Amino acid sequence: MKQYLTALFFFSSAMCAHAQTGSIEMSTGGFSFIPAFTSKEPNVIINASTNPKRRLTGAMMYMMRIQSMTPTTVVLFTRYRFIDKKFKATVGIHMPAFQMTEQYKVTSFFGRELTMNYPVSEKMSVGSFILNGQARNTDFKVTLISGNTNYRHKKWSFLSQGYYLTVGDLTGVAETISYDINKHFQAKAFGNYTITDGQVIGTVGLKYNL
Repeated sequence: MKQYLTALFFFSSAMCAHAQTGSIEMSTGGFSFIPAFTSKEPNVIINASTNPKRRLTGAMMYMMRIQSMTPTTVVLFTRYRFIDKKFKATVGIHMPAFQMTEQYKVTSFFGRELTMNYPVSEKMSVGSFILNGQARNTDFKVTLISGNTNYRHKKWSFLSQGYYLTVGDLTGVAETISYDINKHFQAKAFGNYTITDGQVIGTVGLKYNL
């Protein structure tokens, strides 16, 4: 398994080298498409993608624990924007996503997503995100349904989310605040509150956009 993950790492590195856009982030936590599953461990998060202005894109996310330097998550996915007007709608497939423990125990997921977005003004947009996934080597299944608003003012950006998660029948809210330090660097803060069980997650990070 370690040899496979090593090969996957080099593939991911090669994709980063040839990507048309990407970023590297140092965070006190991690990142998850499902806010309630966000890691509380410090992580390095690497993203790489083909041109996001095209209808069909490919992307990769590689997340690694800072303390042990072991992988946390590797996701390879493709997205297609089938409505590309003022209102935008995009479908995506995670093919697949891998989650790893420090002992290299791997769980793989096959996921499907639907993203919709509509700008209500120059500064604000509203949208929704639906994710459905199933583990390939366990009986784990999950569906996330979320609504969001994204407000941008000068160098500040505020992404607010409300969501429902089938795992544990959870409802929650999350907030991501970003500040553009300059053309490349961005400071970020993330907070999640799961209303159902009272769980609180908070992270801060520094992101470098290539």
